[in-house]
Amino acid sequence: MINAILTGLMNLIIGLVSVLLSPIDIAIKAALPDLSSAISSVGTYFQLALENIGFVISMTGLSSTAISIIILYYTFKLTFPLTVATIKLAIKWYDKLKP
Repeated sequence: MINAILTGLMNLIIGLVSVLLSPIDIAIKAALPDLSSAISSVGTYFQLALENIGFVISMTGLSSTAISIIILYYTFKLTFPLTVATIKLAIKWYDKLKP
């Protein structure tokens, strides 16, 4: 019973927000008609890149070990600062929460 009421309430809120934002959506579509085609072309670009990535990698002549090391390096380079920031944030939260 409560679940149905909450679902109905959320659907009502979503509908009202949709009604409120529809003029803005129409204005954006009128002012920037090429924006939607640009956004859809991003997906097309990624699809094209993923279809041809195997050919590009094979043309480099690198061994699978070298490719694995390169991928491992960039994965570490991109995730290590995020991990350190998360640990620092957790320590800061712990210091704030302990009595």
